[in-house]
Amino acid sequence: MANSITYELPLNERIRTFLRLEKLFKQVGHFSQHDNEWQARAELGCLLDIFTLSSRADLKSEITKEIEHHTKSLAFYSNSPNVDSEKLRSSIEKLNELNLALHATPGRIDQKANQIDLLKCLNQRSSIPGGTCDFDLPGFHYWLNKPLQERREEIQYWSENLIPIQKSVNLLLEYIRSSGMPTPKVAACGVYQQSLGDQQAVQLIRVSLDQQSPYFSEISGGKHRFTVRFMSLRETDRPTQTSDNINFNLILCHL
Repeated sequence: MANSITYELPLNERIRTFLRLEKLFKQVGHFSQHDNEWQARAELGCLLDIFTLSSRADLKSEITKEIEHHTKSLAFYSNSPNVDSEKLRSSIEKLNELNLALHATPGRIDQKANQIDLLKCLNQRSSIPGGTCDFDLPGFHYWLNKPLQERREEIQYWSENLIPIQKSVNLLLEYIRSSGMPTPKVAACGVYQQSLGDQQAVQLIRVSLDQQSPYFSEISGGKHRFTVRFMSLRETDRPTQTSDNINFNLILCHL
């Protein structure tokens, strides 16, 4: 669907973490393109969020498991006559390379956040509203005024362990999203429900809606059943479900 907005619902904790990391990595990439205090503050804030997410679970292990799952799934189709064998081989090679890069990454992903005093101070103060003001963290104020090249080199050093993570998450989500085909659906009176039954476990539900639509999609559910509601945004009241019939595309992603 051209000129559409896509809403997503991950159906397991691993994919939820991947989607959060993807969003944070995109923000880091955006903020890194600008050289001013506020962009630098935002970039480090996102970087610290990535470290925090990484510390809450054995992220390398989770990514490795997902890579191995994808590799086995792709290998299953290797003997199919309708599959582009060269593209399939290239995809498996990319996954294997990422797996090797992850295993070669030493230590914990978030170890720099626990070793660098500036990052530790920022992490401690970031939970306080406005807690990273210049008078709170004069060392941070000094760092923000260092030459751009020095700051970029330090950020690169702090985040070098994240490069295999970012590449892996991006590739895995690319494969997951491309594993489903858009299917036209109609939400009668603004609601659509579907059971997932015993089909292959769905990892991600995607709903595409025309960008000009006055509604947004609210997806809820689990691994057996899900519901899509189309809501109208209100300035002061809670969003309300529309009574219109809504055309949309549904994509169930599983690999």
